[in-house]
Amino acid sequence: MISNKKIVWITGGGTGIGRELAILLAKKNWLVVVSGRRIEKLREVESHNKENIKAIKLDITNISECKLATNKIVKKFGYIDLAILNAASYSPGNIDFTAISKINEVIEVNLMGQINCISAVLPLMRKKKSGHILLVSSPVGFRGLPNAGPYGLTKSALTFLAETLFFELSQYSIKVQVLHPGFVDTPMTKKNKFYMPFIISSKEAAKRIEQKIHSNNFEISFPKRLIIPLKILRLLPYKLYFFFLKKIL
Repeated sequence: MISNKKIVWITGGGTGIGRELAILLAKKNWLVVVSGRRIEKLREVESHNKENIKAIKLDITNISECKLATNKIVKKFGYIDLAILNAASYSPGNIDFTAISKINEVIEVNLMGQINCISAVLPLMRKKKSGHILLVSSPVGFRGLPNAGPYGLTKSALTFLAETLFFELSQYSIKVQVLHPGFVDTPMTKKNKFYMPFIISSKEAAKRIEQKIHSNNFEISFPKRLIIPLKILRLLPYKLYFFFLKKIL
């Protein structure tokens, strides 16, 4: 069944932002392929629009599975116009160097998993000289923060990766964007034990993202009242940054 609709692949599409984006884009007549480890969650998302949402069970830490999933999508629907790389593992708190396996797990999902997905879609996009990749990062990766854990480390790396890909893929007419959302009410943020300013629903976050994926903006970020102060902190020299952060905390 080759589709004449725009095809979007959303990793981590079973819950949170990925789920709401899938439902919203399907309503706007995209053909949405959601992937994740838990097929029951994906089936629930699929039930909202069986014509436009299709589920594929996938572990993005397995590069062979990523390539098989990509080939399956292309064979069945024709192409991948947009890849929203949203899957993530979250473990708040200090980096615990006595629990290397937990650090590796976060890195494998949040960084290597995204790299696996990119390596699977890039040959197709380069050949066709078209495509769109949205990497879901986080403002927690703007600068080093206490209690950000390996999650912050991987998000910092994802922003760097998106910036690099922006330059490297422009010659192939492949659009690259990075997402820096503030606090969003998802199963992941429910793990947080601290106050989360300006938190919004996953549905509201999906609306804001959908409005910006059609723009030429490299960065999608919100809300401004959180992002702007964090960007100002990013500009400070280390001495001032450490001083102010210690005062704030």
